[in-house]
Amino acid sequence: MSTRITRRTFLKMTATGLAGAALAACQPLPAPGATGTGAPAAEGKVVRIILPSWATGEIPFDTTARQFNEANPGVNVQIQTDFEGWETKVLAQISAGKVEWSGVGIASSASSSLPRWILTGLVQPLDDLIAASKEKGAVDMTTDMLPTLRAASTHDGKFYGIPYSFENISFNWRTDYFDAVGAKEAPKDWETWLSIAQEIKKWGADKKIIPSAFIEDLDASVGSLIYGSLDQPFDDNMILKWDSPEAVEALTFYKKMVDGELTPPHGFDGWLDAYYAGQLASVQAQSSRGVWGQLSFGTDKVTTSPVPTRDGKPHAGTPFWGNCVAVLNKAPNAQEALDYFAYTMGPQNVDFQKTVIKTGKTPVYESAYKAIINGDPQFKTYAWMNDMRDQVDHSVARPFNNYFSIQDTYYRKYIVQLVEPGSTMTPEECAKHILEDSQAEIAKQKL
Repeated sequence: MSTRITRRTFLKMTATGLAGAALAACQPLPAPGATGTGAPAAEGKVVRIILPSWATGEIPFDTTARQFNEANPGVNVQIQTDFEGWETKVLAQISAGKVEWSGVGIASSASSSLPRWILTGLVQPLDDLIAASKEKGAVDMTTDMLPTLRAASTHDGKFYGIPYSFENISFNWRTDYFDAVGAKEAPKDWETWLSIAQEIKKWGADKKIIPSAFIEDLDASVGSLIYGSLDQPFDDNMILKWDSPEAVEALTFYKKMVDGELTPPHGFDGWLDAYYAGQLASVQAQSSRGVWGQLSFGTDKVTTSPVPTRDGKPHAGTPFWGNCVAVLNKAPNAQEALDYFAYTMGPQNVDFQKTVIKTGKTPVYESAYKAIINGDPQFKTYAWMNDMRDQVDHSVARPFNNYFSIQDTYYRKYIVQLVEPGSTMTPEECAKHILEDSQAEIAKQKL
């Protein structure tokens, strides 16, 4: 997902918002190779964990590292931010048999990054480490985890990536704007979506309200529309069924929304600025975007619902992914790395689960829904996450390869050409170009 800009915006916003307490607990992170500010001297078993800055900004991994170190004398977990070329460097160290780091994140299961990490030998299976762990949460991690997410982190019968949260494509909408045109709930099918959007366009013309928007990513736009049209969106070659009537219909619907000026130009230009300016009535995007809207406008004005589908039936669900951590192949102190992950993000760590929920990310454990979302009155505004859990529970995971990201590259090229003002390209031609260019690129990989 192309989320660098939106994550920066979110971090600015949450500095004084809902996740402020968690962020305040985090200390400045060390440079790659340096010791964490709150960690004891580099003695005993040193466990270095590489994480991206956006993850450490949202979640207090550094704080839990200090707590884990205090509870486990002789272990020194250090959280370090990733750096340019880290993956290449770690793979070289694995090849040489001398690895500097122990754990890594964040990889997306049901996407391309976790499969790449597994297939290149970057990370190791976790089953034996989980079985050997004495941390309280370890024994329940995989059994309490939503089965679809557990399966998305499993390859050849072995479990590789622990998701601390998941996201899926959803419909994030302004309840006050929809209510103004008589729409009391989110649309369940495309025809209703189109009709409501047309009414919002007329109602909000003076204030230049944009009825709806997509974002640039394939999975959050036409990819999700294809999921909502087919029970199995992938063909035998593990590529989206671009040559199917349903895929062409999805492109046709997308173009109709853009041509009708029911979205920003191209379907997504400037959508985020419009969203925060209060000029966007709905956006089909990651489920966390609804919480971002709530932080800006209030929990009574923005909510998140399952994406509309072609005919209102669930079909293949929605694209989804788990935000995973993993243990590096040939890692020093691999057991301690797994223990830290279990201590931090296991189902027993309720405070951690609450912090994750407040960022807009959806929890991965059934117990979190029962005890927090449905059991804690302070979290009733996150009840929509039940719908996300249910939708993902029947969703089709992406094939275990990088083909989806290849299709995303060509999709971004041709979708703009399809909806450019004055374009003569047809949805059929757009689908054909995406499919043929993707097939050609995939064929190069197989040589």
